[in-house]
Formats: sequence, C-alpha cells, structure tokens
Amino acid sequence: DSVKNMVGSLQDDGEPCPEPLDQMLRPYQMRGFMWMQALDRLHMGGILADDMGLGKTIQVLALIQWGYETQGCMPSLVVAPTSLVYNWQAEIQKFTPHMRTVVLSGGKDDRRKQAEDIEKVDVLIASYAQIRRDIEWLEQISFRFCILDEAQQIKNAASVGAGAVKRIQAQSRFALTGTPMEN
Repeated sequence: DSVKNMVGSLQDDGEPCPEPLDQMLRPYQMRGFMWMQALDRLHMGGILADDMGLGKTIQVLALIQWGYETQGCMPSLVVAPTSLVYNWQAEIQKFTPHMRTVVLSGGKDDRRKQAEDIEKVDVLIASYAQIRRDIEWLEQISFRFCILDEAQQIKNAASVGAGAVKRIQAQSRFALTGTPMEN
C-alpha cells in the first residue's frame, strides 16, 4: 500500500507552480519542478540531470519559491562550484528578485557575519570550498533544501567535500548535473 501511495504521489500534479514562474517554465521544466515537489512531499531527495542550458536553475528556483509560499520562511542552501556562485545570485535576481539572498564570501569572520540572520534569508549560496571550511557552523543550521549544483564535484564519496555536504541538515536534498552522460 505504501508503494502505491508513493507512486501516486510521484504521478500527482501537486501544487501549482508559483507565479510568475508558472508562465516562464517550459513543459519539461514544469514536469521537473513537479517531480522535485513530489519528492519533497515524500521527504526524499533526487537528482536533476538535464543537459547544460536546459533550465535546471529556474526549476530549482520554482521549488524554493513554492517551499516559501507553502511552508513559510526557511533558508535553502545552494552549493556550487566557485565559478557559478555569482551566476546563481544573478539568476535569483532575474527570476525571483524578491528572494533574500546571501553569498558567502570573504574571510571567516565576514562569512559568519553574512549568515548571522540566516532565518531571514531565503537562499544562502556557497562554494564547495566554503562548505568544507565552514561546515562546523553550517551543520548547525536547518535548511529547507540543500541544492548541490554540478554535483559531480563530490562524486568521490570518500572526499572531504562529500563528507562536508553530508553533514548539512536539510529537509530535502537535490543534486544537479548538466553532464549526465559523462557522470
């Protein structure tokens, strides 16, 4: 019976996509959003493996916005390669400008200060290197979503980076990759 409920949840259209993103998502992106939403409702995580340039970021932003609208304010964490950290910030400003975003940067004291009012932040963006350096205090924060962009960065399960992201406390985790065939 529980298997039937799970399959039903995955096939369910779920709750509507937040506006105005509902008008921006292509049909396959809407399906990806609904799939991540269903996994979150089941308290599961997943992997979104689309080729580069197919809009994984906007699907994730729709998910984060949906979480905010249905469950209230709670920070989500996006972990990305250093080269993509500010790209995430730009995409958030473009598609969901109302989201309060903090990019962890600078020295240790600067990074701690940036995250002082974390409960008022919608999205915290950090590089994999920063997660490794700051895991001692980041693991004490409860996140709604932990998004691992270019997740192949931690495909070695025994690496320090993989160990650090496993310590992050999140309701749901999603790994993104733009090169699914290579990984």
